[in-house]
Amino acid sequence: MVRTMIPILKTPLGELHQTDCLELLKSLEPETVDLAFADPPFNLGKKYSSKIDDSKARHDYLDWCKNWLNVMIRVLKPGGSLFLWNLPKWNLPLGVF
Repeated sequence: MVRTMIPILKTPLGELHQTDCLELLKSLEPETVDLAFADPPFNLGKKYSSKIDDSKARHDYLDWCKNWLNVMIRVLKPGGSLFLWNLPKWNLPLGVF
């Protein structure tokens, strides 16, 4: 069952959603997004109220990131932009990916 995603903000220029990115992105058609932005946890061992694991082994963290990056890439239009806010420690291997 695909749940309807309701944006928290909608303008003539687009929509803003605050939800699980994998759930939202998997509900979108391929090549329909102009811009995707990600600001994931930085894997620094911080405690989050959401109970997210922010202390993953290096390979586990990179695999997790590659999973949602692949889903983001699937929905980007040709020529679309993907912005990733993270530490250089993570952005270097993810940029190569």
